[in-house]
Parts: sequence; C-alpha cells; structure tokens
Amino acid sequence: MMEIAEGVGRVEGMALAKPSPKSRRDNRVRTIQGSVGIEGNTCTVAQVEAISAGKVVAVPELERIEVKNALEAYAALSSFDPFSLESLLAAHARLMGNGLLVLPGRFRQAPVEVSITETQTRAMPPPGVVPELMDGLFDYLNAAPDSILLKSVRFHFEFVNIHPFADGNGRAARLWQTRLLMEYHPVFEFLDVESMVFARRPEYYAAIRKSQDENNAAPFVEFMLERIQRSLSHLWQADWTTTNSVDERLRLAHEKFGGQAFARKEYHQLFKSISAITASRDLRWGVDAGSLNRTGDKRTAIYRFIQK
Repeated sequence: MMEIAEGVGRVEGMALAKPSPKSRRDNRVRTIQGSVGIEGNTCTVAQVEAISAGKVVAVPELERIEVKNALEAYAALSSFDPFSLESLLAAHARLMGNGLLVLPGRFRQAPVEVSITETQTRAMPPPGVVPELMDGLFDYLNAAPDSILLKSVRFHFEFVNIHPFADGNGRAARLWQTRLLMEYHPVFEFLDVESMVFARRPEYYAAIRKSQDENNAAPFVEFMLERIQRSLSHLWQADWTTTNSVDERLRLAHEKFGGQAFARKEYHQLFKSISAITASRDLRWGVDAGSLNRTGDKRTAIYRFIQK
C-alpha cells in the first residue's frame, strides 16, 4: 500500500489529480473494455470507443448492450453512494439492464455454482443468506477501521464470494471497487484498473481461487494492490509528456485558480516536478500569449487568468 500512496503523491506532484481529457477518455474506454472483457465480451478497445461515440459497430447485440450499460454505469460513478447497499443495487441495475437480466438490481433467488476449473465447480452461498451477508459486507464498509484502500479490495473479494446476483457479479464488484477507490483519491475515477486486471485475467481468477481455498483474502489483496499500483504508474507515464508542456500546465492552472489572483510560488507548488525557472517561463508565456494578466514585477508579481 506504500507504493500506491507514493504513486498518488507523484500524481499530485504532476497535477494529474484530474488527468487530461484525452487521458480520461482513453482510460474510461480501456476500463470498460477490460471489465466486460474479463467476463468474455470480445469487443476491442476500438469497438468500445466507437460504441461510446454512438457509431454503428458490427458486434453481437448482447455484447453491444454490455458495453453500453457499462459506459452508462461508469459515467454515473460519482452519483453512487459507496457505503449504501441500495445504491449498489441501483448500479447493478444499470450494468445488467436493457435485457441482460430479467430482474437487474435484485438478489438471486436460486442456488448457483461457479466454475473453478474445466471439471470443478464451487457452490456459492444459498440465496436465503445473501441479504444477510450483503448487510454484513456493508457494515464492514461503514464501521471497520481498515483504510478505504484495503476496504475496496476486500469488498471486491467478499462480494464475488457471496455472488449475490444471478449474473454481473464480477462487473459489479469491479465497479464498486472503483467507486470506493474514489473515496481514497478522486483520480481513481479516471484510472484503468479494470484493464490492468484484464491483462492478467488468468492470475485474477487464480488469486480469487487461492484466497477461497485458503480462506484468506491475502493472495487476492496482494494481486489487486499490484494492479492498482500499475494503473497509477500507467497514468504517470502516459500523461508525463502532456503535462510536461506549458500549454497543458497553464490549462490545469486555469482550472485550479479560475479568476483568482496567484503568485509564482503558488503556481510552482501546483507543479512540483518543474523548476522555479520553468514556472517563471510558463507565466511569462501566458502573459505574452494574452491568457494571463500580471501586476507587479519579479518576486512581487501577481497573476490572474483572463476570463474569456
């Protein structure tokens, strides 16, 4: 977990808490493709992007609906209450509506077994205990002293163990882990953790099985924390060249300061990865380009973005 905290610190230092619009779009597309792909959906990243843009795509109708539902659910992430079971049921209804399930957002009413190998299955808890188990899981979210980072991963594991729905359990678990991670830091709304899991799908299922066999969440927690850290690293690497441009830094600063006055020191604090000289050059560039007003001189200079 220390590596993840360091990764978040690096993101903050590069002012990437709200990644560039292109990065947000790209990561969201990879997230959707990864989450539905883990469940067997064959849509490519390019096809998910096309569906997101409203284009006609030659894919099976069921897979198209899965992608559209996931796009809608992830777009609504911030509207869900991560500590509310009722909110999770509403999220599942979005993920599995439009004909994917007869009763989306409702607990299963029948026993179920899941495949663990080509010849073995594992029985999930009987339907009669599912409501009680889910209440207990949300009690853990609301009352346990664990960090929200650890809670997000343990929730994911315990959720798939309960298997509360007839279908869509993995998708709902990953969606809710992301929603919980947003409580740890807002940047997780735009990270592609799901695609990082998709890239290691066999290991994802192996970690679940090992934790189930050992009755110990540690193997799954270790796997997921590594994938979360990898996603943070991917954001840092992908956005470095973009955020290392003066135009992008000034755009982010405009979002931060709006019409408020600020000094060079405050601008530099926003971009800790650049030098003080580079910060001065950025501000001079903004003044020369007509996007900034400056009053005072040198160390006493105060800047304000011109509102257009």
